[in-house]
Amino acid sequence: MLTDPDVGHYPEFAAFLVATFDLMDKQLEAPGLLDVDGRVYELIFIGRSGRPFPAGVEIAALAPGLEPLDTSQTDQDLWAILEWLVAGVGKPWSVEDLRTTGRIYRVIPTDS
Repeated sequence: MLTDPDVGHYPEFAAFLVATFDLMDKQLEAPGLLDVDGRVYELIFIGRSGRPFPAGVEIAALAPGLEPLDTSQTDQDLWAILEWLVAGVGKPWSVEDLRTTGRIYRVIPTDS
């Protein structure tokens, strides 16, 4: 659904993911899982030679069975994940600033 190939561009985001998913000790273990109202998403952490871990992150939806994804719901869930991430990182980042940016670029889901 979403890939950030350079999560270390803003070190505070990488630090939040490392702390939240205990990545210092579990770099090669299972990916991070997030539950958004009963729908499960997998955070796949990417390593690159010579770069702090994680160098990147992918967010993938884990659909039940072979059911197609509800793209509108998935957009809302992705937005909820972004808000969770920004809230976890904290200042100078804020959920309100994320929402303002989303409205400017018209990418915020209508139900958020």
